[in-house]
Formats: sequence, C-alpha cells, structure tokens
Amino acid sequence: MMMVETELKMSSIHGIGVFLLEPVRKGQLVWRFDSRIDRIYAEDEFRSLPERTQRFLRMYSTYSDASKLWVLCGDNARHFNHADRPSTISDAIAFGHDHAAYDLAAGTELTSDYNTICDDVRAKGVRFV
Repeated sequence: MMMVETELKMSSIHGIGVFLLEPVRKGQLVWRFDSRIDRIYAEDEFRSLPERTQRFLRMYSTYSDASKLWVLCGDNARHFNHADRPSTISDAIAFGHDHAAYDLAAGTELTSDYNTICDDVRAKGVRFV
C-alpha cells in the first residue's frame, strides 16, 4: 500500500510511472505490503487463471521464489519502473517495505531496482539497465 500521495502519468523510463505529489525525506516509508489492498496468488491459483490474466500478473506483480507467491500491488505501486539508481530501496522481496533512497521532491518518479526485488528477473539472468 502506498504510504505517500502519488499520481500516475507518462514516464520517460517506460510507459506509465508513479510520481510523488508530496516531498519525501530519505528513509521515509513509501510502500508496505498490506493484504487489505495488495493481492497474493499461489502458483496453482496463478496457473488456473486465463493466459491474459497471467500476462497481466507477470507484468505488474513480483514473484517471490522463497514463498512461491506472486504479489500484486493493488494501488499505484504496481507502476514503479526500474532504475539503476532507484528512488526507493526495498528491504525484502514482495512482503517488505520500500523507503526513500534519498530526499525526494514532489514530482519525482518512484523507481525500484528490479535486479534486487524480482526473483524471476535474477532466475532468468536478465539484467535491467
């Protein structure tokens, strides 16, 4: 669940991005898993979904190899784009917290390093650059 005010708009990184509507201090909590809005899919449930829904989940969710679960953010957080120098730092895959990596001004795009938060990215040997 987003812990700060954001909006979606076109990103210079890729497609749609999530942008701050307020300044955020370094270390401030930006996102945390909350089952009231974020959705978990086990492998069997994921495989039972129509292919178009599986494609959606592959695009917008995070897979945790340790738990064998897909986590879909139910709010703007699903639109975090990748950056090598991300504006947020995650303390765990899928069920952790995201904090501001440095002081962020209103209007800043929120980004993550997919190489550190996505088990499926590492498993495939894909590097985002």
